Amino acid sequence: MTNRFVRAIAAGTMLTMGGQIGCGYILHPERRGIQSGVIDGATMVMDILWLIPGIIPGVVALVVDFSSGGIYASGTRRVALRLSPDGRVALQVPHMARPGRVELRLVTASHEVLAHQTVLVGPGHSKGEWVELQLGAPAKGPVYLEVETESGQSARLASAIDTAPAR
Repeated sequence: MTNRFVRAIAAGTMLTMGGQIGCGYILHPERRGIQSGVIDGATMVMDILWLIPGIIPGVVALVVDFSSGGIYASGTRRVALRLSPDGRVALQVPHMARPGRVELRLVTASHEVLAHQTVLVGPGHSKGEWVELQLGAPAKGPVYLEVETESGQSARLASAIDTAPAR
């Protein structure tokens, strides 16, 4: 066999195998499952470069990265919070670099506080600690999770907590 023939087989194999999986799928496995967000330009360029050897490898790379979420630099993951039948929800305490206090609250759409708990976060506090919030009475209407730091910054989960029993 000639050196040219071996190179042609190696290039063909590389193009066939390399185009089967998108670049973002391989390079960023932590992004799998993201459904939308800002597109990572570097991953998009790498996928588009697969169009040079042929349409099929490029299209396959783009489809794999868009469908797996590997192309998104950031985005929203689907988070489903569900109240148990007795009105409890368990949350993992966020980890912060600086010590502080965080208040976790369950609130209604009109910001009425149904349950709250203040937790210490940061160095010296247990990482990954779970906190349980419990509603005193059944909620009328949607219930949201709200987080407030000791500096007064607050954020509310965009979607309501599912109050229906698990299927």
